[in-house]
Amino acid sequence: MRGVIIAGGFGTRLRPLTLRRPKPLMPVANRPFLEYQVAQLKAAGADEIVFATNYLAERIEAHFGDGSRFGVRMRYAVETEPLGTAGAIRNAVEGLPPDRAIVFNGDILTDFDIGAIVRQHLENRAAVTLTLYRVNRPHPYGVIQVADDGRVQAFIEPTEEQKRAADRGEPMEGSDFINAGIYILEPEVIARIPLRPCSIEREFYPQILAEGERVYGIEGRGFWLDIGRPAQYLRATRALLSGEVKTALPPAGRRTEHGYWLGAETEIEPDAEIEAGCHIGDYACIEARVQLSGYTVVGAGCAIGGGSRLHGCILGERVQIGDGCHLVDCILDDEVVIEPHVRLRNAVLGAGSIVRAYSTAE
Repeated sequence: MRGVIIAGGFGTRLRPLTLRRPKPLMPVANRPFLEYQVAQLKAAGADEIVFATNYLAERIEAHFGDGSRFGVRMRYAVETEPLGTAGAIRNAVEGLPPDRAIVFNGDILTDFDIGAIVRQHLENRAAVTLTLYRVNRPHPYGVIQVADDGRVQAFIEPTEEQKRAADRGEPMEGSDFINAGIYILEPEVIARIPLRPCSIEREFYPQILAEGERVYGIEGRGFWLDIGRPAQYLRATRALLSGEVKTALPPAGRRTEHGYWLGAETEIEPDAEIEAGCHIGDYACIEARVQLSGYTVVGAGCAIGGGSRLHGCILGERVQIGDGCHLVDCILDDEVVIEPHVRLRNAVLGAGSIVRAYSTAE
């Protein structure tokens, strides 16, 4: 069975964090996000994974190579133009032997039992199975209607008024099924996808449904999150470190007796206070009286100056934090420099940014 990961988006909503890396390579607990998806597909029975790539495609191939480090064969299908969710799938398998495919959107963190969904797909003799996620109303997503036996009946896009109501957070009773971005596709269905820009949700699925294909929806049970925005990226990190999401692959490093994760060759002063659930990468230096809490992640090669306090933050690699800083819910990309006595809250800083001493943004 083949896995296909759609990993070609530009990650616009996560800028500036995605200016130098594709969104699926964003580090989550000091491990590229795609590694969690690869492990999940492997656990579900995929022995080959194809990455449907576009933006910064070479970064993904450079990291994964032929897949031997990860126990699966890996291929790369680079789009010369954006092909949409359906066209990307067809392009990914073009010229390969026909095979059933598990398709993942490359920005979904979940612990759904994909193997169980595949088994149900086979029992239903389905051409396509969509994994569904139940959300409370109001919401900005398209809705999928299913019959009692799981057959998909309709795809319904939200009206502009419904989108505005969701943005306003107006209370509304009930819940709906939305597309969770995980599909099981039979090879004869994949062969019908046009090799051109095509949306799988708005064009291809409604088309084959109208033609009478056996399209099923199965509700995924467990954790699900799209990591497309900074707040969701923070949420995904905390879910992984807290154990709220049960991934097939653990965070990098080892978990200490105190409950936090620790990489290799780190230097931590004895009076530093590190709360359970935090994650410290390789070669980091934590100086005296530092306090880390709220599932803070410290990337490889970072240095945090004496007396600084970080709560709920994510630091990329080689970030330098001066003495006496106080940071809350901040995301700092690689090689950011925070000079002494800075106070920041909810900041998202691109790679190489410098914040001068005594600056405040709260």
